[in-house]
Parts: sequence; structure tokens; C-alpha cells
Amino acid sequence: MDFVQFLQTLVNSPLDYSIILFVYALLSALILPIPVELVLFIPTPIGIMGTAIVLGLGKATGAMLVFYLGVKAEKSIRSWSTRWKWFETFVYWLEKFVEKTQYLGLYILLSIPLMSDTIPIYLFSLFNKDEVMKPKYFAIANFCAGVNRAMIVYALASLFGITLVSG
Repeated sequence: MDFVQFLQTLVNSPLDYSIILFVYALLSALILPIPVELVLFIPTPIGIMGTAIVLGLGKATGAMLVFYLGVKAEKSIRSWSTRWKWFETFVYWLEKFVEKTQYLGLYILLSIPLMSDTIPIYLFSLFNKDEVMKPKYFAIANFCAGVNRAMIVYALASLFGITLVSG
């Protein structure tokens, strides 16, 4: 049984559904390089907005774990950049991008449907030179982008005549 089928079996249990959806969103931010949109097209016992909020909370929680990992790993990455000139240039430009776009850049990237959450979250946490991004606002940007992305998908589905069924 695949994940979507498993989640569909929980349509009569809103709490179980929400917990599994939260864990899935957390893992999609932390280690799963797959977009979460596939769960948006199955019946949901918590409604469209409830699903969007649970996804946002899961993504924000996973992103916070990544954020603290990134802060700890930053020194190692800097030591690698002194070994290879091309990597030093790469790190420099990523740091500039993160520094310049900060929360808005993260929010926009994570709001794009079908975008993997894992890559932007890691980039923004690892290349957070001088910790220009703070954990609280990093989490808020992730939460808002998660909710926004779900609502964009639901709006596009509606625009194209795809009926989304609430359990």
C-alpha cells in the first residue's frame, strides 16, 4: 500500500490523518526531496484549510530542525570552501543570495507548487552567513509558504475544474 492509499484509509479519523500528514510534511522538509502536493488531491477529513495549516506546521517544524543543523554545519562548509576555489565562489554567491533575499526569497521559493522543500530549506539554513536569518522568522516563513502553496494548488485545481473532495 502506498502512502496516499494509507492516508485515504484515515479519512474517518481526523486526528490520525492530521498526525500522519504533519509527520509527512515534517519529513518532506527534513529529508524527503519530494513535493507534498500529492496529498492535496485525496479526500481530507479536516477540510482544505485544515490540511493547509497541518502541512504548514509540519514544514515549519521540519525547517526548524534543518535550521539548527545548518547553523552547526556552516563552519564545516566554510572549511571546505578554503580547499577548492570553485566551491568558495559557489558558497559566496549562495551566501549573497540568502543575505539579499532572506525570508521573502525563502517564502517565494517554498510557495512554488511542485518545488522540493528540502533543497531551499537547506540552502537558506546552510548559507545563513552571520545568522542574518533568525529561527522564529525562518519558521514563520516556512509555515506561511506551506499554507500559501497548498492554497495555490487548491486555487489552480479549482480554476482548471478539478473538484477536490472533502471527506
